[in-house]
Amino acid sequence: MGGLSAVAAGEAFRPIKVCVIDVERCPDSISGDSDYCALWALIRERGRPRGMVKIPFERDQISRAQLLSVCEALPAQANVAPLCRPENVNLPSISVVIPTMLERVDGLRACLDSLAALDYPDFEVIVVDNRPAGSPPVEIEGAHVVRATRPGISAARNRGLQAATGEIVAFTDDDVEVDPAWLLAIGLRFQAHPEEACVTGLTLPRELRTAAQIALEEYYGGFGLRTFESVSHRLRDAPGRRHLLSAATVDAIGEDGRSRKSFSLYAAGSFGHGANMAVRRQALLDLGGFDLALGAGTPTCGGEDLAMFARLIWRGHSVGFEPAAVVHHTHRPDDGGLRRQIEGYGVGWGALLIALALEDPRHLGPMLGTVPRGARALTSSYRAKLRSRHSEPTHQSEPRPQSEPPASSGTSDLARLEMRGIAVSPLRYLRSRRSWSG
Repeated sequence: MGGLSAVAAGEAFRPIKVCVIDVERCPDSISGDSDYCALWALIRERGRPRGMVKIPFERDQISRAQLLSVCEALPAQANVAPLCRPENVNLPSISVVIPTMLERVDGLRACLDSLAALDYPDFEVIVVDNRPAGSPPVEIEGAHVVRATRPGISAARNRGLQAATGEIVAFTDDDVEVDPAWLLAIGLRFQAHPEEACVTGLTLPRELRTAAQIALEEYYGGFGLRTFESVSHRLRDAPGRRHLLSAATVDAIGEDGRSRKSFSLYAAGSFGHGANMAVRRQALLDLGGFDLALGAGTPTCGGEDLAMFARLIWRGHSVGFEPAAVVHHTHRPDDGGLRRQIEGYGVGWGALLIALALEDPRHLGPMLGTVPRGARALTSSYRAKLRSRHSEPTHQSEPRPQSEPPASSGTSDLARLEMRGIAVSPLRYLRSRRSWSG
């Protein structure tokens, strides 16, 4: 999401408005309410995303004509079926699992309200209370509440998996609001692709009101994939067929059977994100659930979702990406939260590599085989981040917030934090594993 960087210091900060626009119901105008400098919108047609647009506000208004003009400039959808519930088709039952520490009560309520508006025939909602033992029990309207007293999001998700009755288990978080067609898009994808064990979707920011929220979008590209074509991720060669040091390569296959791109199995964030993922219940049970030593609430801070994707693909499953399955995530608004998050990403990524190798030593060869290409990519990426600042716009023609965030949230500092997280990840994983086994 390049181009959302800040301009010269001294100018008043102005946030960016985020919304979804369906071409069939394009509004007459969108107001910036004198606060916003620009609009960042997901454009959909027949329920299917076509792309993102960024439009600066002129006199606090964007007209219908401007919106339609930028919509027409987006790539046309070819041979894409409308997102609608088909007649006489049995969609899979789905259990929605939300782990929570009950610290973000307003966020959880907003999440549950969005789930109540879902357009899906057969689903249940399970809230996993992950507070420590001895916390008073709670009842939540519209959800089945279960307890998981072992700390960590992996333990909570595994508890939700055990309680689930649906054929599919969809996971989201208590700082997320889902689109009304979220489960419909997931259910249709699973129904059309029985070979896929997991489906991820498009995770967008719910708001971009602070410099830290914009920094996450610019530095990390937000959460998960930001493409608008459905693909299926598959391992190119089975583990036993590789030479010792050959890379583990994943191909992203389009609906026409052609590869759209290829990347390493160990590339972080290439499959999706834990705030928007759904798994066939039996496949996840066969996998043993999530690694208890990984994830938020443990010393490793994260990596449990990415490890799960890699483990499924390593075992021969496919992982699909369905951009029509949209959720909206509330990014951390403050600079301190952003810094902890980025450092945690580094810890989680390094820890998941160790976890994969310990689970199956056959990962070691492909990991070593990936080192030359991975090192070049990481070096190039981090050099760019270390050189840049959020006060240096990347695309002058795109809308930007109008101030300079604190120096601590600059891209160079975030890159150093992430690298520091990677460096300490082995010790963090071993500490987490000892606490789990003890």
